[in-house]
Amino acid sequence: MPRAETIEIEGSEPFRTRVGREKRARTRARILAAAFGLFDERGMDRVTVDDVRDAAGLARGSFYNYFSTYEDMLKDMAATITAQLNTEQSLFFDHLTDPAERICRNIQYTILRLSSDPSCSGVMVRVTPLIGPATPHMRQHAEASMRQAQVIAAIDVPSPAVAMDMGYGLVVMLIRRAMTDGLAVGDIEAAGLMLLRAFGVPEDRAQAIAAAPLPTMPKEPLRHAIIQAGL
Repeated sequence: MPRAETIEIEGSEPFRTRVGREKRARTRARILAAAFGLFDERGMDRVTVDDVRDAAGLARGSFYNYFSTYEDMLKDMAATITAQLNTEQSLFFDHLTDPAERICRNIQYTILRLSSDPSCSGVMVRVTPLIGPATPHMRQHAEASMRQAQVIAAIDVPSPAVAMDMGYGLVVMLIRRAMTDGLAVGDIEAAGLMLLRAFGVPEDRAQAIAAAPLPTMPKEPLRHAIIQAGL
C-alpha cells in the first residue's frame, strides 16, 4: 500500500517536529518521575545518573540527551518547581495591592507548599543556596517587586537585593527544618512576621499581614505538576 502523506497546515508546527517535541517531553517526565521516586527511597545524595537512567528505562547515555550532569537535572527541577510556585502564587496573590503583603504571602506560601513534599524540598534546599532564583528572569522579577515596594515605602530596606536574599534564606532554612524536625504550629506566621519586621513594616501592619490565613493548598501534589510540566 502507498504510504499516507501527512498534510500540514501552513503556519502550524511540522508534524515530525511536534512528534519529536512530544516524545522528548514524555521522556523528560519519565526521568523526573524516576528521580523523585529514587529521592524518596534513598535520599538525593545516594542517587546517581545511572540510577535515574535505569529507573526511567533509558538506554545507556540517553540521560545526557536531556541533562548534561546530575546537577544540571537538579537545577532544571528547581527551575520548574519555582515556575510552578510562581504560577500558583500569582493565582492567589497578584490581586493584593500592598507589595509588603504580597511578598510575605508569597514566602509563606512557598514554605507551606514545599514542606508538603520532602523531595521537592530537598531539591530546593540543595540548589537555592548555590544559584538563588532558579532563572535570571525570576531574579529580575523578584528584584523589581522589592524595588517597587521600596519606592512606595511599603518596606524600608537599604538594599532590595539583600532583602530578596534574606527572603530566600528564610525559605531555605524553614524548609530544611521542615524536612528534619517538622514545622511547629505558628512557624509560618512567625516567619512572615519576622521578615516584615526586618523589612521595616510597622508592627501593627506586620502582625496583621503575617497572621492572615493562607489559601487552601492545591489538591494536586507539587511533584505531579513538576513532572507534567511541558507535556
